Amino acid sequence: MVLNSLNAIIDDILLEIRNSDIAESDSISRIQIEQWIHQYRALLIKQDLDKGRAINPGYVQIINPFTMQSLGTFADRYEYESVKSIPKTIDLHFRSGLLSIKDQDGDLIQLGTEYKARIQVNRKFTSNDYIAYIKGDKLYAIKSIVDQCTDEVDHTLDTLTSVELAGIFEDPTAVGAINSVCYDPDNTVYPVPANIIPTIKNLIFTKELLVMQSVPTDTS
Repeated sequence: MVLNSLNAIIDDILLEIRNSDIAESDSISRIQIEQWIHQYRALLIKQDLDKGRAINPGYVQIINPFTMQSLGTFADRYEYESVKSIPKTIDLHFRSGLLSIKDQDGDLIQLGTEYKARIQVNRKFTSNDYIAYIKGDKLYAIKSIVDQCTDEVDHTLDTLTSVELAGIFEDPTAVGAINSVCYDPDNTVYPVPANIIPTIKNLIFTKELLVMQSVPTDTS
């Protein structure tokens, strides 16, 4: 088991809360502890980044390139939709939890709102740049069908096939599903700096498990 993996953190919490003596009939759910870990990780990251601090690389996960499907060719634009659902990102105050979007060539795609994406196709100098937005649990992208140099319809502009994402996600295990690889809770380092793990554990002890520490446990 990798140090600071999800299961290692859960095991540490269980051992500490039961004084290193866990009964098979223990009423504490590993799934519940996992959810607490995700929630307090999200809370601490939000508190950190909402202060305007630089993003720690330990927070970031990469979603491997996945297919974007065409929604059709419209009078003034191409529209695309992600085939897969996008895991929910952490809700930050000053920035998006989705940090970067790259197309199949490695070029960055701007992230904006749906409104901004739809009016950009009418701008003279940026209409041929992709702009993406999230709606529901899907990623969408829009690009003008008109060549900004000639003002003529150019079907060769329809080129988006896949995207790669980098972001800070509420549930780190959800990234495994979209990458078509099961998240390995034993051999994957949990995406948070090591110095934050004791704080997560302390929050769980003091806010969630304090009452349970005084409850008798069947250790037979």
